[in-house]
Amino acid sequence: MGRLLNLGKKTMSMKRNKIFIRVDSGTEIGAGHAIRCLSLAQTLKKMNFELCFISKKTEGDISKLFTDKGFRVYYIQDNNSKLKKREIVKNDATQTAKIIIKHQTKSSWILVDHYDLDFKWEKSLRKYVNKIIVIDDLARKHDSDLLLDQNYNENLKTRYNQLVPRKCVKLLGPKYALLRNEFSILRKMVKPRKNFKRILISFGGSDPTNETGKVLSAIKILKTKKQFLKEVNVVISGSDKNKDRIKQLCNSIPNAKFYQNVYKIGRLMYKADLAVGAGGSSIWERFCLGLPTIVSIVANHQQETTKALAEKECLINVGLAKNLSVKKYVGIFENLDIKKLRSISKNSLKIVDGNGSVRVAKKIRLLQST
Repeated sequence: MGRLLNLGKKTMSMKRNKIFIRVDSGTEIGAGHAIRCLSLAQTLKKMNFELCFISKKTEGDISKLFTDKGFRVYYIQDNNSKLKKREIVKNDATQTAKIIIKHQTKSSWILVDHYDLDFKWEKSLRKYVNKIIVIDDLARKHDSDLLLDQNYNENLKTRYNQLVPRKCVKLLGPKYALLRNEFSILRKMVKPRKNFKRILISFGGSDPTNETGKVLSAIKILKTKKQFLKEVNVVISGSDKNKDRIKQLCNSIPNAKFYQNVYKIGRLMYKADLAVGAGGSSIWERFCLGLPTIVSIVANHQQETTKALAEKECLINVGLAKNLSVKKYVGIFENLDIKKLRSISKNSLKIVDGNGSVRVAKKIRLLQST
């Protein structure tokens, strides 16, 4: 990565407090990283920061949402299929550095939220920015001035002690969950659930094992049971390869509604009594609104947090999605404990209050004086 030194530095303008946000989205990686970065960007914008995004243009990406919300997006080339891991990181860092050099201001920072980009990527960009902010879930080594990990973990306080610089500000735990403003607004109207007749099915931007289809098929089998028929709302990404089949299933189930590419999903969560979904960042959205959730784990990194939260009776963990079948989902629904769901609703409300984005933004603002 030494070749980055040859890029040079462009003369800086007098603008201040510019943050470049390096994040991707798409069919393979979903939209969770991008959505939480957008939530934080919208909050920082109100604090007089200038923000822009750096992303790859990939299948199913949601970068248009950034521009729709008034943010500039700079694109980098995606050559991953031709490169090894080390080369991917180096190539990404070089392209990111060129964008920063071209568009930087007197005080330019980089915020990165990406599982493929690591300590070496951050270190190579250190010379081009004033501060580095990292959002991570995986407890990896980082060269950062501020690190955010919004996940619940039993070893939360010590998790990053040997992985970040000594002076790095660490924001750890669900109190810093990056949620959109709609959730803090809806939170004020929420009451713990008592009846469970409205179901929300949403597995985020990526549903590789078609859990949505499995759950719908299970509900169809159980359609004679009234509690599953009052209302079924299904939300999928436009890039979901099974969307046509899912739409057909919705049409065959009484009172089932099909939604695609819903950004403001909070209203549907608020109305729902029970959710079925993945163990990613949308967990915190459901917690904020006290929505009990059946969680199917769609990625390995979700296992630790999901297991820990299930032990605290904040959700129902049904294990790895790849091991679940329609028949198993039928059994899960048939064995739901209403008393336990009510307890889960109350417990989850205590974990996330919807003000995480504001807390993080205030901590970032304090970095200006260091």
